[in-house]
Amino acid sequence: MRYNIELLRCKRSCDEYKRIRDRHYIPNHGAIGQQLHYLIYLDDEVIGIISGGASAYSVKCRDDYFGITSENRQVALNGIVDNTVFRLEKNLPNLGTQVLKQWRKQICIDWEKKYSVKVCGFETFIIENEHRKGSLYKADNWDFVGETQGSAKAHNNGITNKQHRVETKKKLVFCKRINGVPLPTEYYSNWRNPSICKGQISMFEVMA
Repeated sequence: MRYNIELLRCKRSCDEYKRIRDRHYIPNHGAIGQQLHYLIYLDDEVIGIISGGASAYSVKCRDDYFGITSENRQVALNGIVDNTVFRLEKNLPNLGTQVLKQWRKQICIDWEKKYSVKVCGFETFIIENEHRKGSLYKADNWDFVGETQGSAKAHNNGITNKQHRVETKKKLVFCKRINGVPLPTEYYSNWRNPSICKGQISMFEVMA
């Protein structure tokens, strides 16, 4: 069955977005860096949210998959979008796969327009449990590439201050390339990263 799905760009501060985001299984600690957020409509009803953000800074299995090295990391990562949030509040056959496919197409257009870089691939991180094993991403032909090691860097009082490592839950890592689009080889940023809030863990710094 083909659903009538529409993705509407919104701000992270949008009330409808926030209400659904707060019901997501990962706590809402805000977002930093490059990001685009969408409300998911099905026949004019908001049924969920989906977001993309800047890729994690260093994840070995992800780096191996895309061919990211210490030499190209600073530029190449700008072409990879992290599916940071995806929550549907209707359970219908194949709905999630259709939304994910439509999101991939839409965010490629919006990301290039806003950040002046072509999207060459996607990543996502999933905390596994009995019912959450990445089946949706497998159905959309993402590749399971490994797991994070279960730790991350945090900043006590902003990104420029001293870091420390904290334990986090291990996550399954799924990635997907866009055929025919290489990693970027040059990139000129037209935005600034806000500081990380006190005690917040940055997904840019997940290590594996």
